[in-house]
This record gives sequence, C-alpha cells and structure tokens, in this order.
Amino acid sequence: MSLDEIKNEISKINSYLKNCLWMDFEICEMSFIKIEVAGRIDRGINDFAISIEFNQPYLVSGLLTWGLEHSKEFIRLAKPSEFIEFNKRYKIEQGKYLFRINMENCDEGIYIAASDVKCDIYNENPFD
Repeated sequence: MSLDEIKNEISKINSYLKNCLWMDFEICEMSFIKIEVAGRIDRGINDFAISIEFNQPYLVSGLLTWGLEHSKEFIRLAKPSEFIEFNKRYKIEQGKYLFRINMENCDEGIYIAASDVKCDIYNENPFD
C-alpha cells in the first residue's frame, strides 16, 4: 500500500471518529496475518460501528481495550523520532509503517507496525 493510500485511510478513520460522541475500542483479532481493532458505542452491544485492519503486522504495543480520545487524532503515522525508537528496539521490517493510536486518559499510545491499514465503517451514524 502506498503512503498516499495509507494517509487516505487514516483520514477516513479520523474524519468518521471526529463526529462520534464516544467509542469503546478493542483489539478483537490478532495473528501474524492481521490485527483487527474494532469500535462500538457500548461494550454491551455486539455490533461494531468501525473496524480497522492492519495487515501483515510486525508488532503491537499497548492496551487491549480503550476509549476514544477526543482531544487528539485517533490514528496517525508515528513521528520519525517514535519510529527510530521502536526500530532500535524491535528492528521493524522494511516496508512496514508504524501507526500510533491515541487512547483516552493515557499519554502512551498503542503502536502497530504493519504493511497497510484498511477501514470498514458499518454504522455511519451510530448515535442516531
């Protein structure tokens, strides 16, 4: 996936979540093929409003469940300094992108290194 495609997918995710009042997230699937992060408006409801898939992951660092943080973008590419820090520790494979997900009430983010990211929005207006 090209850098422009990655940025478009990140923009799609952030634009959707900017309009959400809240969202509970979890890592609902994790394997060497993909990591799936999914969000819903209530943990008591089984229907996800959004699903974000990271394909061909190399690493994940962070919590398994968290809430939406409204004061920051939900997801972004890691800053060069963050990438260098992770690369020194984990030797991230060439061709992988390092994504940072911001969490409610936590300065540390969730980091996922993967080849690409894909978003599916199942409920355009989860609060209607």
